[in-house]
Amino acid sequence: MAPRRRRDPAESRAELLAAAAELIRQRGPDNVSLRQIAEAAGVAHGLVAHYFGSYAALVREVLRVENDRIEARVRDRIRAEDGVPLAAGIMDVVFDTLADERYLRLFVWAEMHADYRGATRPELVELVDTMEAGIKEALAGRPAPSRARIEAVVLVGLSAAYGFAIGGRSWLAGLGHDPDDPAHAAEFRVQLARMMGAHMVEESGVEESGMEAAG
Repeated sequence: MAPRRRRDPAESRAELLAAAAELIRQRGPDNVSLRQIAEAAGVAHGLVAHYFGSYAALVREVLRVENDRIEARVRDRIRAEDGVPLAAGIMDVVFDTLADERYLRLFVWAEMHADYRGATRPELVELVDTMEAGIKEALAGRPAPSRARIEAVVLVGLSAAYGFAIGGRSWLAGLGHDPDDPAHAAEFRVQLARMMGAHMVEESGVEESGMEAAG
C-alpha cells in the first residue's frame, strides 16, 4: 500500500485515476475494487467513493481520459496532414490505440454496462467538426460530403476497427490463417481505409485521388 500524504483534490483524483488504470491493465475491470484502488493510491477507501461515487463511475472516468488521449492524437494527425484528413492516417491512430489491451478491456467492460450507454461524447462531435472543416477547406468550394456522410464514415471505421481488435484473431484462425501474422492486420487496415475513403467521396462526386491531391 502506498503511504498516505496530504494532497489537494486535483492531485487525489489524478492519482486515483492513474492507480485505477494500472490495476485494470494488470487484472481487467472485473477484478478490481474501489478498496484496492484506494490502497494502491494511498488514500482512504471513503475518499474514492467521495470523488467518483461508484466503481462504474470511476471506470467511466478512466475511459474518458483514455478517449481524450486518442481523440487528441487523431486531431493532431488531421492537422499534420495539412489538408483533407485521410482515412488511412486516422485509422492508423485508432488501430495503434486498440493494440493496447488495457484500453480495449476498459472499453468492452464499459460498453457492457447499461449505465454507461448513451453517455454524451462532445469530443467525438469535435472530431467530426474538425474533419468536416478540413475537407471543406481542402476542396475549396467544390462539392463536399455531407455531415451525415462524414459521421457515417467515422462510425463505420470505429466499428470495424474495434470489432477486428476484439475478434480478429479468432476470425482469422477460423478462416485458416495464422492470427499472429501481422500481414493480415495490415491488409485489413488498407482495405478498411480504402472503403472509408470511397464512401466519403461518393456523395460529393469527387474522386478519392482528387481529394488526396487537394491535401
